[in-house]
Amino acid sequence: MTFFENDTDKQDFNLEIVLNSLNKSLEEDGTVVLEEYLRAFHELCRFFKLTGRLLSFVARDLESKIKCVECHLHSLNWRHYHTVESMINFEQTSGTTHQRGTHPSGCRMVLRLHWALEFILEFMDRIRVSGEEERISDITWDVYRQTLYNHHPWATRKLAQVAVYALPSKKQLIEVMCKHDYGAVLDLLAQVVQAGRPVHEATQRLFSSHDLLHIP
Repeated sequence: MTFFENDTDKQDFNLEIVLNSLNKSLEEDGTVVLEEYLRAFHELCRFFKLTGRLLSFVARDLESKIKCVECHLHSLNWRHYHTVESMINFEQTSGTTHQRGTHPSGCRMVLRLHWALEFILEFMDRIRVSGEEERISDITWDVYRQTLYNHHPWATRKLAQVAVYALPSKKQLIEVMCKHDYGAVLDLLAQVVQAGRPVHEATQRLFSSHDLLHIP
């Protein structure tokens, strides 16, 4: 079985871009800057795409959400979408926080990216501390059950269950998908998790304070 895309794509994913974007997305006062937040997700999509069909459902899900938020960033109301907080304030004032359809609200889409970030950070942390030959499939499914599983419909859960059990070992995953050497990747994973968790916590606080953690 072929786990990954062709060799020309192996250098596409760069953990340093994710790290830098996450660091830039959170300001000292706890403000989450949307443009940098989305830039981190753009790079993370490359990671999931490199698994080919195995975790491509994650990439497709992320990309659709990113595109929706970027539509708001490039709309006539772009000034209100500089940060997560300004987005929430604007959409609450305009009564659009729960808007669905062809033009869903920024709040609805960012909340779903927020859920995905929890999965990604926990996945990276578990990969970092696991043994070299530990089954990535078991780690991924366990993390998924604790995070995204709670927000996904039955069909997506079944797709995820099938996909994760075709994943390779930790060593193969890192060596094939990342441009850095093995040791450097483990160090970068730790830094990404350390940078990402405060971003996730800040976003969680913002959505919680506005009673928006359960937008359907």
